[in-house]
Amino acid sequence: MKDEELLKEIRTRFDYLTDRWRKAREERKIDYRYLLGDPWDIKDRKAREDVGRPCLNHDELRQYINQAINAVRKNKRGIKIDPDGKGSDEKSAELRQDLIRTIEYKCGAPSIYITSGFEPAVRGSYGFFRITRQYVGKSFDQEIVIKPLLNPDAVLFDWDCKEVDWSDAKDCFILDWMLKSEFKRKYKNAEVKDFTADIRESAPAWIQEDRVLIAEYWRVESKTTKLYLMENGEIINHKPEQGYEPLAEREYEDKTVVQYITNGVEILKSIPQPGEILPIIPVLGEEIWVDEGLGAERKLLSLIRLARDPQMSLAYLVSQMAEEAKLTPKAPYMGYKGQFESDAEAWEQLTSTARAYIQVDPMVDGASGQVLPLPNRIQFTPHFGEYIQAQDSCRRAVQAAMGISPLPTAAQRQNEKSGIALQRMQENQEVGSFHFQDNFDRQLRLAGRVMDSWLNVVYDSERELMLQKNDDTFYRARLNTEAPYIDEKNQEQQFKIDESQHHVTISTGPSNASQREEASDFLDVLISNLKNLPIAPEQMAKLLGIAIRMKQLGPRGDEMADLIDPKKEGQQIPPEVMQQVQQMQQQMQALNEYAKQKEAEIAELQKKIDASVVENEYKLKIEQMRIEADLAKAEITTKAQSIEERLIFVEDMMKQFDIHQHEASMQAMKQGHEQELAEKQAQQETAAPEALPQEGI
Repeated sequence: MKDEELLKEIRTRFDYLTDRWRKAREERKIDYRYLLGDPWDIKDRKAREDVGRPCLNHDELRQYINQAINAVRKNKRGIKIDPDGKGSDEKSAELRQDLIRTIEYKCGAPSIYITSGFEPAVRGSYGFFRITRQYVGKSFDQEIVIKPLLNPDAVLFDWDCKEVDWSDAKDCFILDWMLKSEFKRKYKNAEVKDFTADIRESAPAWIQEDRVLIAEYWRVESKTTKLYLMENGEIINHKPEQGYEPLAEREYEDKTVVQYITNGVEILKSIPQPGEILPIIPVLGEEIWVDEGLGAERKLLSLIRLARDPQMSLAYLVSQMAEEAKLTPKAPYMGYKGQFESDAEAWEQLTSTARAYIQVDPMVDGASGQVLPLPNRIQFTPHFGEYIQAQDSCRRAVQAAMGISPLPTAAQRQNEKSGIALQRMQENQEVGSFHFQDNFDRQLRLAGRVMDSWLNVVYDSERELMLQKNDDTFYRARLNTEAPYIDEKNQEQQFKIDESQHHVTISTGPSNASQREEASDFLDVLISNLKNLPIAPEQMAKLLGIAIRMKQLGPRGDEMADLIDPKKEGQQIPPEVMQQVQQMQQQMQALNEYAKQKEAEIAELQKKIDASVVENEYKLKIEQMRIEADLAKAEITTKAQSIEERLIFVEDMMKQFDIHQHEASMQAMKQGHEQELAEKQAQQETAAPEALPQEGI
């Protein structure tokens, strides 16, 4: 049979990886048993239930699991592409990032990342999702899609990876059991359809009585070649022609990815794939290396792995409490036969009816002749207090093992009301599981690397796409056109996917909706303080239009925004309007200078008035003039509705300022004249007494 050597290698790798993943899979099963509310071992449960003992459990794990998962759900991750040399620039990076964002949007990738990757890693220490291709409708164009792998145990990934993100994996299995009848229907061209005893013996792990295992076997195949650096800077992967000596040469490992579909005894299909990295993305929990005597071995831990023992202890305690409650006597008194017969009805109603007394028949011991003692009350006190204290200890042990603070109590919510306090409480809840989030971000970066390496292969033909921008808006892009074209905004565009190099990072933060809400709140505060800002009316209209659009009020809101700020992106302002705006700005600037001049005159006049006897009256006049000047400046920016009205308003204000100036000058002259008369009169009064003594001599 053909491909026998490859099939033998596939079966060997399948057995090897199955053995390497066995412990991790067993621990994952136990983790999920705890999360499903049943921490009891099967044997322990059966032994207790056979004798009627309770097997209870008070779950303390799921609340912390949900905290860790919802913290990631709240802060969505996004793949970010940056230029990294070899012909890349900001424009090419933006195109690739928009294309990947569109792929994620169409696939619902954020939900896949979490439900197929992060959640299984937190709950059971590992999860997977995949990147693949599919045809677009009935065309021959392909597109990149992101798919979940909901059953992590259906994946056998290369266990011997050395890179921290497992990007150096050499192979991987994706397994699917199929009925033999379904196999014959789906793979009609298969050479092996009847699995005889000899065939089953050659692959016992693959073929069962009525089922056959179908596997996608992904493998990175590599061959060593040489690279040559020529004098002109060109790098070639073949030996140069005679007479052209390279400046340098080195060995290079050329990698390709191939997907094989197999049932263990036959290669059903072989599909070459883009890139050099397996498109199955592992999302891992906490990874540690432990030497148990046979060398260091990889261990994968879930978030609850070390909390299982205190959770089991809690289950024992609550079960013991229930068991002791069950042991509480239902008949509170115990006596000799015949003692309760004299007042049997009263004894039967002893626990339900209040009585002054109750009778008992005296009984004589036949051997000693003595009267037997009265019936005894059966004393029984369950140790509930001690059990509750022990349960609190178990709960603290669960929290310590998971590294997550408990949910805030009612007292904490009552006392901690400031935004900073609530934020710190939330951070304390998330910090214990942050290493799981960091591992998740690292694997999303790997997914971005895979998609980035696929773009120039999958999107290599000329096509038209609607791409999503960072603000959730869309624009039309024609990829790989020979010549630039004019888009809807009358701008020349050309989008080309090439082999330029880019760097992949991960950005986190609140969703675009949250960012819009924060921006809208900020604009609300800004608009409420516009009256205190020295801005022109057209600038105010611009801000109001932006604020209305940020509110996302629908068509009516857009209509209001266009009415206030009709300027569209890419639209030029008519020259005559621009000229009028400039003239108005010059007039407002001149009026502002005039107002400043009047303020200076008022200040000078106030200095003169400070020494006068009518100081209070003139202070009131100056304050009134200052208020009028402030109102004039405010009305300059808000009152005018048209250029003609604004000019009339300016002339009117200038006349008013002239009148105020004339009145102030007349008042100053009058006050100066009165002061001069007062000074002369004072001089005369002081000079008259000095002359009297001379007349008397």
